[in-house]
Amino acid sequence: MGSEMFLIVNPIAGSGRTGKKLNKILPVVKEYFGEIEYELTQGPRDEISIAEKAINDGYKVLISLGGDGTASNIGDVLTEHPTVKLGMLAGGSMNDWGRTHSVPLDLKSNLEMIQEGYSETFPAMKCTGDRVRYAFDHVDGGFVAEAGAAAQHEAKWIKSGVLKYTYLALKYVIKFKNTPVKIKIDDKDTVSIDDFSASVFGFGDDIGGFRILPGNTHYCRRNNDIGFVFARGLKGIRRIMLLLKTFSGKHVEMKGVWLTRGNELIIESERPLIWEAEGEVFNERELKVNIEYVKDAINLIVPQERNYPDESNESIYYKEL
Repeated sequence: MGSEMFLIVNPIAGSGRTGKKLNKILPVVKEYFGEIEYELTQGPRDEISIAEKAINDGYKVLISLGGDGTASNIGDVLTEHPTVKLGMLAGGSMNDWGRTHSVPLDLKSNLEMIQEGYSETFPAMKCTGDRVRYAFDHVDGGFVAEAGAAAQHEAKWIKSGVLKYTYLALKYVIKFKNTPVKIKIDDKDTVSIDDFSASVFGFGDDIGGFRILPGNTHYCRRNNDIGFVFARGLKGIRRIMLLLKTFSGKHVEMKGVWLTRGNELIIESERPLIWEAEGEVFNERELKVNIEYVKDAINLIVPQERNYPDESNESIYYKEL
């Protein structure tokens, strides 16, 4: 099986730890797959051209060694190649996508999972803004996205992913200015609000250590849809409270927090907002962003015995704004 595999490595993933540990990681990888071919990214979105070449060369399994951005950039390519599998080796700061599907964080357990080769097809979100890209776990906007975008170049002195995102979230909680937006979900009436603060959409429950969409992974798989959470009218201490409450999922009870579900979202804003997918910015200039559910978009190697438990009341997703 090793001859069918190609490894794509992002050496700067995990605040540069992946590159520093590569001389220890590669021998372990070779214990499982033999003399596997690999290539290191040299710059942003290099994964795309590397993945395209690997597929053209006949490789049937692409392995990502990096974080969510590394894996999702490869995933962008694999949406056009449904028979090619993606295996994820956790090397990022957060690895949210892998956590959603219980991909082991321990290297040897992770490699054993990939070696077993069990895969399932999973959906994606087609995200259209300044450019088109696919998201496989989460999308965010407002002060959440500003904090995520800042993580690419700020607070590099913080090595813990959870601490870094918490620090930057607190910083951009203060800086972000609420703005008017119009929200259209599926064929429902357009909702207009004049004080949008933040939003997260996705297939998982936890993002960056925050339990933003309780029970969502289970509901997405059952309903074939996307979970959405919007926050409006939050300023000062209420934004801090939102962040603190999301650690346990208690934010769903707050005034100004709206959870809902659907298959397609159009959100228009009076000023350009940053939107990102798995930490990769796809909008900074456009006033309109479109998010669309795409069924069976990617063939992902996952643990065969994975369960997606329902640990919350789905009614939280059907309250009025």
